[in-house]
Amino acid sequence: MGGDKQYLKGILMTFVGVLVLSSDALLIRASGAEGFQAAFWRSLFTFLSLFMLFVSTRRRTWFTILKRGGGSLLFSSLLWASSGISFALGVRNSSAAVALVMISLAPFFASAHSYLFYRTKPHPLTLLAALGAIGGVIYMYRSQLESIGASDFLYTVWTPLFLGMNLSYLRRHPDFDRIAICTMGGLIGALAAFFLARMQVKVTMDQLLPLLLLGAVVIPFSQLSVSWGTRYIPASESALISSLETIIGIFYVWIFLSEAPSRYTIIGGAIVFFCILFNTLVQAYWVKR
Repeated sequence: MGGDKQYLKGILMTFVGVLVLSSDALLIRASGAEGFQAAFWRSLFTFLSLFMLFVSTRRRTWFTILKRGGGSLLFSSLLWASSGISFALGVRNSSAAVALVMISLAPFFASAHSYLFYRTKPHPLTLLAALGAIGGVIYMYRSQLESIGASDFLYTVWTPLFLGMNLSYLRRHPDFDRIAICTMGGLIGALAAFFLARMQVKVTMDQLLPLLLLGAVVIPFSQLSVSWGTRYIPASESALISSLETIIGIFYVWIFLSEAPSRYTIIGGAIVFFCILFNTLVQAYWVKR
């Protein structure tokens, strides 16, 4: 497959994954469950659905894959789980607005990790687009960010750090079994959320149904799509596209819950979208040449 087709394939896979993942906030809102309760059931259903897929597709080799992957495979799984748990912690101890703004820093952490550990330099245009995306997200939430303190930064910086590191790590190891990684990530996330919730994870059936859809379908599909996308595009670009989750998630809430976004949200979202679109089109043109 030509370089331009591989690049576009990676872009498409990552974008579709983020498009599906952006319903995360909507489904959690629909469930009405507490943060760590939602995190537990979401992660548990993710583990169960992916484990069945993993065993059915790998058949007799699934245990061998896990054994051979060892600590390297578990490291990526831990990063997947940690990014989700740290986001829940950030929302709980700071605010959703601050946590969402901080996610837009993921491209810089992905670039830093790739350069420091693998000596892979990010494209200047991608970093410029990432700066523009951060500006757009900050503009969206500027009225809620006036009182950011050191504790807010401390609670929320871990999510983009773990996410950026993981995308860089996956990019470096395209041969790792993505289903195995996401399966173990669900298991680790469920165990962590269970203890963080102090084992108080009981929910009603009405609360459970949206979390079942989220954990059994949305998270597995989106994580696999984004993980597979790292085989074809740089980690910094994958993280940049992931910034769209903030924008798309808001519009999902608008469409399904009738919570109209403000003028600042629409303008900021347009800035983020066009920064990412411009970077993708230019990079695709250069790859094709």
